[in-house]
Amino acid sequence: MCGFVGFSDPGGGQDASVATARRMLAAVAHRGPDGSSWCHHRGVTFAHCALTFVDPGRARQPLRSAGGSTVLVLNGEIYNHAELRRELRADGVRLRTGSDTEVLVELYERYGTAVLERLRGMYAFALHDARTSTTVLARDPMGKKPLYYTRVPGGVAFASELTALLRHPDAPRTPDPAALAGYLTFQAFCAPGSAVTGVHKVRPGHHVTISHHQVTEAEFWRPCLGAGQRVPVRQAADRFEELFRAAVARRVTSTERRLGVLLSGGLDSSAVAAVAQQLSPGRPVPTFSASFADRDFDESGHARTVARHLGTEHHTVRVTGRDLADVVESEYAAADEPLADPSLLPTRIVCRAARQQVRGVLTGDGADELLLGYRYFQAERAIEVLLRLMPAHRLQALLGALVGVLPARTGNLPATAALRLLARGLRAAPEHRFYLSTAPFGPGESAALLTPDARAAALAGPDPFAEISRLLQGQDGLSGVQRSQLAVFAHFLRDTILTKTDRGGMRSALEVRAPFLDLDLVEYGNSLPTALKLRRLTGKYLLRRVASQWLPGTIVHRTKLGFRAPLAALLREELRPLLLDTLAPAALRCDGLFDAEAVRVLTDDHLSGRRDTSRKLWALLVYQLWYRGRAAAPPAPLALTEETHRAP
Repeated sequence: MCGFVGFSDPGGGQDASVATARRMLAAVAHRGPDGSSWCHHRGVTFAHCALTFVDPGRARQPLRSAGGSTVLVLNGEIYNHAELRRELRADGVRLRTGSDTEVLVELYERYGTAVLERLRGMYAFALHDARTSTTVLARDPMGKKPLYYTRVPGGVAFASELTALLRHPDAPRTPDPAALAGYLTFQAFCAPGSAVTGVHKVRPGHHVTISHHQVTEAEFWRPCLGAGQRVPVRQAADRFEELFRAAVARRVTSTERRLGVLLSGGLDSSAVAAVAQQLSPGRPVPTFSASFADRDFDESGHARTVARHLGTEHHTVRVTGRDLADVVESEYAAADEPLADPSLLPTRIVCRAARQQVRGVLTGDGADELLLGYRYFQAERAIEVLLRLMPAHRLQALLGALVGVLPARTGNLPATAALRLLARGLRAAPEHRFYLSTAPFGPGESAALLTPDARAAALAGPDPFAEISRLLQGQDGLSGVQRSQLAVFAHFLRDTILTKTDRGGMRSALEVRAPFLDLDLVEYGNSLPTALKLRRLTGKYLLRRVASQWLPGTIVHRTKLGFRAPLAALLREELRPLLLDTLAPAALRCDGLFDAEAVRVLTDDHLSGRRDTSRKLWALLVYQLWYRGRAAAPPAPLALTEETHRAP
């Protein structure tokens, strides 16, 4: 793990270049406490700060290839580096270190960007190939690690975080009002866009090539679904278990560092903890969970049940409203980019506590998206069936009637709320329905929320659903559930969930690994028919079947609660002063983006208890804290050591 920055630098290694690298790298210093260094390579300056997991003594970055033609910086880890290393040695390559970074740079010199199809891991990397005067930026298929870039005079600048990129003297700094509509729908600024005009993210599963002032983008992986071959349940379960065990083992055995597990007490993280503990029979695996006073948010009892059953070394982190507010008040103004997922708050606190014990943790992220675990997929299946029997307007009336008779709460989202929200988007395409039903602001609402100038910019901006439409191209004949699954994968998983876990962990230099997002496991899951993932209205069917060997039945079959924050109460209580100050009418009028009167109504309604507008207010608060915090004083520049890796 690490943070890295770089930029085209034709002058090469002058004092001004080193000063720029130091300023940029200081913004991502939290990602790499194990040392920092820089180098200039034939027109490109790189700088890197390390959090080492593989060969910490010799694997310093930036790393030059043995022949000296290529320099590479890597954020993440290549989990199959050992087998790739054996191939290189069989070809007569003499490797100088035990690092995955060296394996990657040597493979690139032989195969170019085709090597991306052979990698298994989580990564973002940048390299410069002097043979062709080419800079390459690449990001893993799931998008677990961030990578931003922008054009600058003479070429390109890039960085692991937006805040670092904006320290480059020629980087643009103007917030992009055209991107606001997407943020208010998706709760995040989705790749390839960003919160700043002219700054881009490398898309997951893509590489960007900069050569002779030309920027080209190519895709090397995309999620594909199909009807799926009919497979006997036992055969599918056996194969799923084999791949899942291998995915956990790759992440545990690729390093000698001790890893923990973020254990919520739900099925997904419990299954990860079970296999991780089986891989460490003589030593309890550290597990970490959050405890809340509000029972609607607290799963700590279930986590303790799992920990006792597995024999892990369990740690419960007490999270209070004051703890959550402290994270907002101390960190959000300097946040990398607005992200309106409130579960980032408890994630940040638990990761901070886990970092006192371990350098890395495993999570259950990705299981719900891969195996149709969300309640929305169940509702989508029901809607899919019912729309064959009746027109949409009659179904809306039926859903309205059901809302009045179903129980008030079952799991992390009340069944009544799930149906009510889905009914809002019923006449939309399935791939839009999840977002239209969960967006803080729907398309009509967001237009009314913005000032006239910001509204015009937003309406002229890119289609927020363009990336989803792109992923659906060439995938004809998908069911409504499958279209919805691809849409959830496209943005909610990649741009929200994985951004949350990366940011929550790396603020404390804690690496977060997600076995369910192992590429081999994902491709197998995507190849299966829907019925093996969502059986009738039971999601994650295969996982429940497999995990029943390892976990108590109460855990395997319990309803998902989800990892959330008590947002409504937090805004009325601990965060009330910050909310009123940040969204004050005078401040909003000065910024010129949001209509002050529309925001005042939302604030008054929530604080008075007339209606819960917490998700809307949270999206606005997070954005405004970032918007106003851009002028904050930058961190002190890092002291850098020049990296002197040379060809032997």
